[in-house]
Amino acid sequence: MERDRESIGLTAESQTLLSDIEARGWFQEGADIARFCLAYAVRAGVSDGSTTGTETRWAAGNFDKTGEIRALLAGLYPECETPVRLMEYLVNVGLRMVGERLLDVAVGPADLME
Repeated sequence: MERDRESIGLTAESQTLLSDIEARGWFQEGADIARFCLAYAVRAGVSDGSTTGTETRWAAGNFDKTGEIRALLAGLYPECETPVRLMEYLVNVGLRMVGERLLDVAVGPADLME
């Protein structure tokens, strides 16, 4: 069994995307953007996976203080034994997905939910 991570990291590409979204001023902090992108990926039906080549960005306990994200992912991805790795994967995939939508400069946060 693969050991779970204790932190959530971003790839270099995801870090750039996060910075681009932060510059738009839609969210108070990067972790809020990451949580939104995680939800975006879940809503899009992204399957379980993992990301390699990440640099630590947030401690899992700070990213998911109440454990609600892990509880939700346990219900949606019952076969997953490494929820923090899954959170990291969904954040990175979600950032790429949102980044693709933002190529259209007329897109705002509400438009992303369509």
